[in-house]
Amino acid sequence: MAKKRVTLKMIAEFAGVSTATVSRVLNNSRRVDPEIAKRVMGIANRLNYRPNEVARGLVKGKIKTFGIVVPDIDNPFFSRICKAIQSIVRKEGYSVFLYNTDGKPEREREVIENLMQRLLIERIFMVAPRMDPKEILELSKEFELYPVIVDSRVENVMLSAVWVDNVTAFIQATEHLIEIGHRRIGFVAGSLNVTNSRDRLKGYLLALENHGIEKDDSLIYEGDFMISSGYKAAEYMLSLSNSPTAILCSNDLMAVGVLRYLHDKGIKVSEQISVVGCDDIDVAASLHPPLTTVRQPIYEMGEIAAKMMLKYIETGKFPPNSILHADLVIRDSTRHPNLAKAR
Repeated sequence: MAKKRVTLKMIAEFAGVSTATVSRVLNNSRRVDPEIAKRVMGIANRLNYRPNEVARGLVKGKIKTFGIVVPDIDNPFFSRICKAIQSIVRKEGYSVFLYNTDGKPEREREVIENLMQRLLIERIFMVAPRMDPKEILELSKEFELYPVIVDSRVENVMLSAVWVDNVTAFIQATEHLIEIGHRRIGFVAGSLNVTNSRDRLKGYLLALENHGIEKDDSLIYEGDFMISSGYKAAEYMLSLSNSPTAILCSNDLMAVGVLRYLHDKGIKVSEQISVVGCDDIDVAASLHPPLTTVRQPIYEMGEIAAKMMLKYIETGKFPPNSILHADLVIRDSTRHPNLAKAR
C-alpha cells in the first residue's frame, strides 16, 4: 500500500503550530522562534517530508526555480511574456515552471497555494491574474512568498507589478477611429472581471465623451479574449438595426474572430467596416487585411518583471511599479466609413 504523502498540514498538527508557521520555518524566516523552528524541522525530518530537500535548498540558495502562472498559455501574448521572463532569469541560473489556469480565479488560487505550501519554487510570477490584488497579497503574506505581477494594474497594494497604461492606449485607439470619420464604434471587451478589460473600456468611453459621442450600451459586448467570442460579438453587432461602422477589440484574438465572421458573411473589412485589435501579436500584420492594433511592449514587460524579481531577491525590497506605454499601429483594417454601407 502506498504511503500517504506528508503535507505541511500534517507537520503543523504534530508540531502544534499553523501551516503558515511551518512554511516560514522551511523558508528560513527569521520571524519564527528558534525553538519552534527546531521542533518543526525535527518533525519534518522524522516524517520524511519529501520537499524537505527543496526547503533546505531554498535556505542555501541552491534551488533556483520560478513558477509562472498564466491564464491561457495558448494565447501568443502570454507565451511571449513567458519567453521574455525565461530569457532573463536563465542567465542567472534559474529555471521556470509554467502553470496554466484557464483564466479561472479559483484555479489560480489552487495553483498558488499548492506551490507555496509545497515549496516547489522560490518565487512566482503572476501574469494577468484574475484574483483580486488584495487577495493575492493576503495569500502571499501567509507564506512569505511575494509574487511579481505582470500585465495587471496594481495600486495601493504592497506588491511589485509591471503593466501597460491601457486607458491612454484605448483613448488613442478610439480617437483614431473618430478622426477618420466613425461615430458608431462597437467595443468588444474582454472579461470585465479583469483589470485590463475595465481599463480599456474606460479609455473607449472617455474618448467618446471627449468627442461628444453619446455612450450606447448596445455597442458594448463582453467577450472572453478568445477568437470565438470575437466571432459572436461581430455576429451580435451586425444584427443591430443601426450597426457600427467600426469595431474595437480588447485583444487581437477577438479581432481575429471578428474578421473571421466578416469574411464568412462577405463583408469587406475597411471598405464596409473597420476593425482594431490590441497586442500586436505576430499574426496581426499577416491578416487580410493587416490589422490596425494597439502594440503592447509585450517582451519588454516580461523582461522588466524578471529584473524586478531578481532585484527583490537580491535586496529583499519591493522594486517600484513600472507603467509602460503602448503605441497604435495603423494598418489596412481601418478606413473612413462607407456611408452607403451596402450589406
